[in-house]
Amino acid sequence: MKKIFNLAVAMSVIASSLFFASCGEDDEEEEPKQEQNTPNNNDNQNNNQNENTPAGEAKTSITAVAGDSYSISNSKLGISGASLSIDAVSGTTVTVTVSGSKITIGSANADKSYAIVATDGSVSAVSMSDAEKNPANVLFICQANSVLASATLANNVTIKTGAGETTFVKQ
Repeated sequence: MKKIFNLAVAMSVIASSLFFASCGEDDEEEEPKQEQNTPNNNDNQNNNQNENTPAGEAKTSITAVAGDSYSISNSKLGISGASLSIDAVSGTTVTVTVSGSKITIGSANADKSYAIVATDGSVSAVSMSDAEKNPANVLFICQANSVLASATLANNVTIKTGAGETTFVKQ
């Protein structure tokens, strides 16, 4: 009888270890740990404050912030590495300097909300109706909330399909 009792205890120990063992798949569902504010982590947070447009990463749209500088490119227009600096942001109006040309654009359709490249290479602000006449020369547009975007992201189908993609790289 003692042998049966000992065998039953041994079997229950083996069986219980099988029931309580985890199987690896459960570990994948574990929630990620949140970082604590330690001195090392604060440095990382300060470096990543403007996650919308990290330096060196090409974007097709950016939120305009006064003082920021970008390198812009549009292969369809033959533009590569042109300089763009954001001079001022006021409500829906953004003033920028693009390769020496200073323009003010806004997000309302009545405003001049399209930056277009002329045949001499200068950049000027035009209305939607003017941009529709020559969509292939639209460099970028100003959307709501002071967002500058490639004309390929325009709501207007004529401009969207006619324009080349402009990319912004923060400097």
